[in-house]
Amino acid sequence: MLKIAVLFGGTSTEHIISLRTGAFICRTLVSMGHLVKPILITKDAKWVIPNEYRLFLPEGVPTDPDSYRKEFETKNGVQAGAFSSLDCDIVFLGLHGAFGEDGCMQGFLSVLGIPYTGSAVEASAIAMDKIRANRLFRSVGMNVAPFWEIGKSDFQSDPKVLDSSEFEFPLFLKPVEGGSSYHTFRIDRREDLKPKLEEFFKHEDRAILQKFLSGTEVSCGVWEKRVSGKLVRMALPPTEIIPGGEFFDLESKYKPGLSQEITPARLPESVFSKVQNQAIAAHQALGCEGCSRTDFILVDGEPFVLETNTLPGMTETSLVPQQAKAAGIPIEEIYRSLIDLGLERAGKIPVGSN
Repeated sequence: MLKIAVLFGGTSTEHIISLRTGAFICRTLVSMGHLVKPILITKDAKWVIPNEYRLFLPEGVPTDPDSYRKEFETKNGVQAGAFSSLDCDIVFLGLHGAFGEDGCMQGFLSVLGIPYTGSAVEASAIAMDKIRANRLFRSVGMNVAPFWEIGKSDFQSDPKVLDSSEFEFPLFLKPVEGGSSYHTFRIDRREDLKPKLEEFFKHEDRAILQKFLSGTEVSCGVWEKRVSGKLVRMALPPTEIIPGGEFFDLESKYKPGLSQEITPARLPESVFSKVQNQAIAAHQALGCEGCSRTDFILVDGEPFVLETNTLPGMTETSLVPQQAKAAGIPIEEIYRSLIDLGLERAGKIPVGSN
């Protein structure tokens, strides 16, 4: 039995998704027999830290951050404030997006000497930066759609930066850092790019423009475990995604019934294996640890990598839990490996002892 603090919420645009992930993680860890302390990080960066190890969570599916925060504070008898200290054996990260998945929290916990689950600082930071990650994927021979970077300051000082004939339409406009398809748009015509960027840069500082590829969307999780003392990376069965809209956008991802997620993916065996191998290749290239999930678009049977998530969603309906179930792997086994590897990295247990 361990004392595990679960960090969830956070200041990113993915706050609500993280609330759902955190609740699922907490309940799973309790079912495994651990003492769990859910720690809510509010949208304005305050920490709601319960005094005791007990699971008092608001009921239902979170929809409003302010209401969730008030009920969480009431149930736990505490109020949000600045970070003070954590009394735990390990932190289980249930955060998504900026300041949670990008290496910031990982660095903060590392400085404090607190073990945590998932990838370390460098892998988290590179994976979160789509420009750096795409360059890395391309350098190791992985297929990547053509992409271009535009900064807010460059765009505002010289709008002619858009006159480049290199852009290939249709294309996707996405934040360089971010996930869950927030502020992500498909742009079909050159004349639509400037007004869309003007709106986009009200919320973001850097944009990646990436050529639209027509094909089958798939996603594949990778997890690590010790087998006879040796670290083994294992790819889960990929998921085929059939978006309810023009692409797998925010609404398609989180509105029940709008998209179809088929696990295992309906792919020829050779393509199925290729996707799994490429997911492991992305995990290794970035230096990920514990668990990751890589998204692809299949074009004529060839996987083109879209992005890698170092803290993939962990709700009941998220892709990694779906894939684990399809493989006959209890999600508790994956959690156990994440915890053991986090403790091992921090020197709390000998390497290979788990």
